[in-house]
Amino acid sequence: MIIQAIDNYLQTRPRDDRPKRCFHPSSLHLSAHDLYHHYLEGDENRQFDSRILRIFDNGHTVHRRLQGYLTDAGILKQVEVPVENEEYEIRGHADGIIAINGTSGVLEIKSMNSNQFYRVYEPKEDHLIQVNVYMFCLDIPRACLLYECKDNQELKEFYVKRDMSILNPILEKIKFVQECLKTEAEPVNPN
Repeated sequence: MIIQAIDNYLQTRPRDDRPKRCFHPSSLHLSAHDLYHHYLEGDENRQFDSRILRIFDNGHTVHRRLQGYLTDAGILKQVEVPVENEEYEIRGHADGIIAINGTSGVLEIKSMNSNQFYRVYEPKEDHLIQVNVYMFCLDIPRACLLYECKDNQELKEFYVKRDMSILNPILEKIKFVQECLKTEAEPVNPN
């Protein structure tokens, strides 16, 4: 009865879809074909079951909690920072801007279960892409990826500098997809 009520609520509450007709930093690891469709359709056609929606909500709660800790500790200077670049049609939000010993950096928070968490010895590739795009758009040369294990709240931190070997192929892929959008020629390549 209660579970059904929760599931019904989750399936009928208003959706907070990301906007269409732009590139989202968290989706730039996708193939050119998928980016093309994501640009045109956004999230409007995506359906998630209630369990997945609860996972998303749990991740948002982790973000708010860790952002609160870092704000109270005097490290987090800005929360949910708008990220935009007109030329590349990038739009999103970074989790925050931190300052440690006078040095600023982009903060990106990720939560994962223990099966993933204990296999992470360096930042995940899609997270590196995302945070490099944030650093590019915000013109901040460094970032911290903060990972939390959902099972026991253990934390890992990875400090990274903007890496053009990661960023350049992403910017080239965006330009390619932009050209495809102009000519309405759907990309067929798997990259």
